[in-house]
This record gives sequence, C-alpha cells and structure tokens, in this order.
Amino acid sequence: MKKINLIIAIILLSISISFANEAYQAAMLKEIKTMNQAGPATELQKSANAFGRIAQMNPVEWLPHYYAGLALVNASFRVQGGMTEKDNLLEEAKKHVEKAAAISPNNSEIVALDGYITMAELAADPASRGQHLSPLAMQKFGKAVELNRKNPRAIMMLGQMELGMAEFFGTGPEKGCGLINASLELFEKEASNHDAGNLNPHWGKEMAEQVKTKCK
Repeated sequence: MKKINLIIAIILLSISISFANEAYQAAMLKEIKTMNQAGPATELQKSANAFGRIAQMNPVEWLPHYYAGLALVNASFRVQGGMTEKDNLLEEAKKHVEKAAAISPNNSEIVALDGYITMAELAADPASRGQHLSPLAMQKFGKAVELNRKNPRAIMMLGQMELGMAEFFGTGPEKGCGLINASLELFEKEASNHDAGNLNPHWGKEMAEQVKTKCK
C-alpha cells in the first residue's frame, strides 16, 4: 500500500512540475512578444514589471531577470525625461542583472547585457562619462565574447563601441565593421536555428544592421 501511495505521489508531483513548466513557458513567450512590440518607455517598464513577477514565481530561472533588465535598458533610451530618470531605470536594470548573474554565473548573455547597461549610462551623458565608462563597456563586451565567441549580441555591441572609439580618435572603422559583419553572420545562423518556443535571447539583428550603415 505504501508503495502504491509513493507511486501516486511521484506521478502527481511530475504532473504538477509539468504544468508549472508549461505555465512558465507560456508566460515568458507572451511577455517577450509584448516587450518586442512595446512602443514608449512606459510600455517597456510595464513589461519589466511583468518579467519581475515571473521571476518571483520562478526563482531558479535567470531569463525573467534578464528580460526585465533588457526592457529597462531599452526604456532608458526611449524615456522622455532627463538623465536622472534614465539613471533610475538603469539602476533597476542592474539589480535584475545581478540577480540573473547570481543564478547563472559567467553567462555571456548576462555579461553582454551588463555591458549594454554601461553603454546606456554612457549615452545618457557622453561628455562627462565617456572617459571612464567607455573602457568599462569595452571590458564587459570583451568578457562576454570570451565566454561565448558565437554570441552575436556581444560581438555586435563590441563592434559598436569600436566604431565609436574610431570616430572619436579619428582612426579607421575596419575593426568595428569587421565585428559588425561577423555578428550579422551569427545572427543569420541564430535565426535559422531558432525555435519559436525557445526563450533564449535572439534580439539585436536590427541594431547590427543599423550600426552597419556607418561602415562604407
């Protein structure tokens, strides 16, 4: 009798886990779609809040925190307020990145997102922040590439920084453009292998194509 009860308990637990996984998958796919279709910063903030709620319900998953951070970084570029409002959004993004990194250390995607936050901080006030934040962003993107040399987002943003440095110092764009072209090749491969139900990051191709316009 005890064996039968144990078997029933195991079956019920398996069913419960299966339903929980399906609910998580559905919630994430829905919110990723919402985030991708978001317009103003307020919509991105709502999306970040939604990912935050998913993260609370799934404390062992790093992706909800990752996407919450991504939504907040993108919101910082679209917000109509001044530098203080941008920085507040980026501080919230950092908290999510820290939580994601605690769950999944040495993750190329998380490190690249951390670099993206630094890039956004720099963009908010390039005159006063460029000198100390540019090397930091380069360092983070470089680390993300080292962790995964096939991560198109890391390579693309490193290329974007290289192009910015080349423009500032009046040097050639060859290195930056080479990285952008390499990222676009990886984006193509990523798209061809991407499953509609895959929650892993696959954004950035449009950004790479826009940056490539700086390459002649």
